[in-house]
Amino acid sequence: MRNLFAVPVTLFSFAMLACGGGAAPEQQTPAPTQQEQGLNAVGQGCSADTQCSTGLCWTESDSYPLYNPYWIRADQCTEECGGEGDNAYCQQLAAEFNAPYPNQARCIPARGVYDNYPYDDIFYVCDLIPAGLGKVHWVE
Repeated sequence: MRNLFAVPVTLFSFAMLACGGGAAPEQQTPAPTQQEQGLNAVGQGCSADTQCSTGLCWTESDSYPLYNPYWIRADQCTEECGGEGDNAYCQQLAAEFNAPYPNQARCIPARGVYDNYPYDDIFYVCDLIPAGLGKVHWVE
């Protein structure tokens, strides 16, 4: 009697699997994040806003005379901050991205930092170069 019951259960299990039932549902793969799509994270070097996951690429020429492009070439993907003195936000951001000196990050004024922004307005951005993020090339 036991053997007669086992065969129908086995056939039923096979039929469920063949029809797609009974098997564990496939896990849906999440959509790729911006970082997985090749965009640079905060603190990585860049030359255009479109390269950054934040949509903001800062270069030293945006913040002249704080950074003089005649003695330094620097770039980084960064974020806007609240204004001069809002260093705490930038320091927290630097720490989240494992900067070697997060307490050195600062909020600085920058001119027309967005590639597609037609004006030379002042924005405030996190300067992560002193924190050890981004790229610096000294001019000789």
